[in-house]
Amino acid sequence: MQLLTDTEIKKWKPKGNNTRARCGPKLYVRGFETGRKLFQMRFDADRKTRWLDVADYPAMSLSGAREIAAVGARLIKANDCTVESLRVALSKSDTAMALENRIKARDVALQQTNNTPTFDAAYREWYALQVKANRWTNNASQRRPIKSYELHAERHLGSLPLDKISRPTIKKFMQPLFMSSEEVASKLLGYITEVLEVAYDDELIDGNPCPRKSSFTIPKRNTRHAASLHYSRLPELIQWLRSTPFSQPVKVAMQLAIVTAHRASVVANMRWEHVDTETGIWTVPERDVEAREVGLMKSGHSFSSKLPPQLCEALRVLKANQPNDDFVFSVDGRKPINAETLRRNFQKFDAITTHGFRNTFKTWCLNQEPPVDIFLVDRYCDHALTGLDKNYRRDDMFDQRAALAKRYCVFVMGE
Repeated sequence: MQLLTDTEIKKWKPKGNNTRARCGPKLYVRGFETGRKLFQMRFDADRKTRWLDVADYPAMSLSGAREIAAVGARLIKANDCTVESLRVALSKSDTAMALENRIKARDVALQQTNNTPTFDAAYREWYALQVKANRWTNNASQRRPIKSYELHAERHLGSLPLDKISRPTIKKFMQPLFMSSEEVASKLLGYITEVLEVAYDDELIDGNPCPRKSSFTIPKRNTRHAASLHYSRLPELIQWLRSTPFSQPVKVAMQLAIVTAHRASVVANMRWEHVDTETGIWTVPERDVEAREVGLMKSGHSFSSKLPPQLCEALRVLKANQPNDDFVFSVDGRKPINAETLRRNFQKFDAITTHGFRNTFKTWCLNQEPPVDIFLVDRYCDHALTGLDKNYRRDDMFDQRAALAKRYCVFVMGE
């Protein structure tokens, strides 16, 4: 795809953060989901593609970017600079003349950083290592570090050599992010800290310039939890569900989501090979690092539970009507229902979320006489353990969870 005029660039709507369109020799414009558009130069060397940031559009016009690209390509061809030194010079130049003067003047600071990796190179190397180590167990978690970096930090730090990154530089763009989205800012700050800590260990920098979270001003906000239904209304919800025109697979899936308190994706992607309708044992398999399957536990571990008799009977009826299907909850017999279908259907009853049923279950447990042991509640929901529980309490509590599920199901069904 080519964009040859300012008007075409202005009207262009990129489909993702890595979408690029050619604008001239060596020159491209990169689009972001936020609407940001960034001119970049492309160089291919040693079977690797290097992207050098030029300037944002429309802060710089297409003609200005083309002039800079032409000068940069000529300087590289004449061996007046390296790709890395050109990257540094581009970050300090806003015109083609300024770029050429800076390179030819052999700026001392520029020469000192010729052999120092840029933050972009260091960040992507760190990210690749984390992915290889399977640090994040699901696709959404794996995409978050690179997406947040590209959206919020790359334009500020990407082209800078590691030894030229300062504390004020980081604070300048991170403070507004903390004001608008503390969660995103906190995670991104942690990633940046880790990257610079690696650079410090490799003796590329004399110290880690990344400020601590406590040095930022963070606004107070009311915490917004997933909307949940009070447990006393669960029988009412079941009665409503039975009267709806939803398909039978969808109805059973919704009942299963309520009673098991599992996440919507786990329920929606349930497979017949993982459940025994006679014994009621449902085993969500361990996550395969290479396969990147959906519908598994957030922890990535295998999780077995025994379903109450009412749900087993409902599953047996479904099995009799769809003996050749792979997925338990399928409308067309080929693919599972969409997890979003469950969420939308629950909202037709009230302003609630599927994830909120985990809170509903925990609230019900706390209001029993006597209250259900909190460790058993966490085991039921497969919540991550903390403190001493994490180190010493490793009992799966399968039988206790089965008894609790049976008791909870009786209450939910209004029996």
